[in-house]
Amino acid sequence: MGAIKQLKNGKFQITVYDYTGKRHRIRFEKHKYAKAFVDRIEKEKSDQRLIAAGIINKKSSVENSVTEFMLTKMDLKEKSKKKYKRVLDQFRIFCSNEKIINMEDFKREHADKFLSVLSRSTAAAKTINFYLMVIKALFDYEIIRDRLIKNPLSHIKSLKEKVKSLIEKQEEYYDKDEIKSFFDVKMEQKDRQVFKTLLLTGLRISELQSLRWEKSIDLGQKLIMIRNYDNYETKTITSERDIPMTDTLYDMLVEMKGNKKNGYVFTLGSGKMITERNYLGKCKAIAEEAGITKNATLHKWRHTFSSHVLNIGIQYEERQYLMGHKGESITDRYTKIDPKSLQVKLTKLDELIK
Repeated sequence: MGAIKQLKNGKFQITVYDYTGKRHRIRFEKHKYAKAFVDRIEKEKSDQRLIAAGIINKKSSVENSVTEFMLTKMDLKEKSKKKYKRVLDQFRIFCSNEKIINMEDFKREHADKFLSVLSRSTAAAKTINFYLMVIKALFDYEIIRDRLIKNPLSHIKSLKEKVKSLIEKQEEYYDKDEIKSFFDVKMEQKDRQVFKTLLLTGLRISELQSLRWEKSIDLGQKLIMIRNYDNYETKTITSERDIPMTDTLYDMLVEMKGNKKNGYVFTLGSGKMITERNYLGKCKAIAEEAGITKNATLHKWRHTFSSHVLNIGIQYEERQYLMGHKGESITDRYTKIDPKSLQVKLTKLDELIK
């Protein structure tokens, strides 16, 4: 039987061996998710013994397969789990309409029809490709478990995504004049500090929300450290990084810190972390007052950072590192970047808000 152990940080770690002998050691936020995963692995082992004895066949219903597959995604972030669930719910509906009960009943012609349904929607090619990727992965999951021989979507290629025009690319970030107009608007000091940090670091809003004085801010080395800790996990393993502070950002953080030793860097009046919803509303209101006609989003500050660092001499590999997009190839793994060496270059971004 698999084991479930509660860790000091409140999470639940499971250790269980599947029917192939492979060990799984995964952490879950809740005990019910940990138990569900262990129960699923144990059921698979039981089913394999029954199949080997010829007592049951290998058929798997769409409903059971989707449920099992979704359980393998429980260690993803909540936002990612919702994206998977949305796709799988649509797959369930499609199968129900086509009267497909078992996964083996889903044929090549059904795959073509499913693609046709997606193509007739208003979804972008990128969204459709994500749908195809998830459903292909679902059928690969069935193949690994010896319940299918071939993936019925294997012949379907990803759609070619549209190459954006210069105007469309410009819509994705704020230019120098728009940045100046934004910060010329009268706003609360704490809001100005949030938007300055987004501009000068390229942080994801979730990363900015989770910054803590004692774990994330190194004023001595002028670095913002993005790490996995406590109840916060970075988007990917390559998202862990050190971001150099520009001179403006350093001076601002020194003033903000004062005598504080711990707690969130950016807080609501109660000391709790800021919320994305609250700051998205503020971002839109300030942009409207500034006369900015582009759709105002918090993520656009990340695009803005990425776009403007190109103009100040930051190389491609350095930009990938700063954005938390560093590759995982062997070459990437041995490409070392000293973030402190980028501090002088990044300080040129301060010109955008002077």
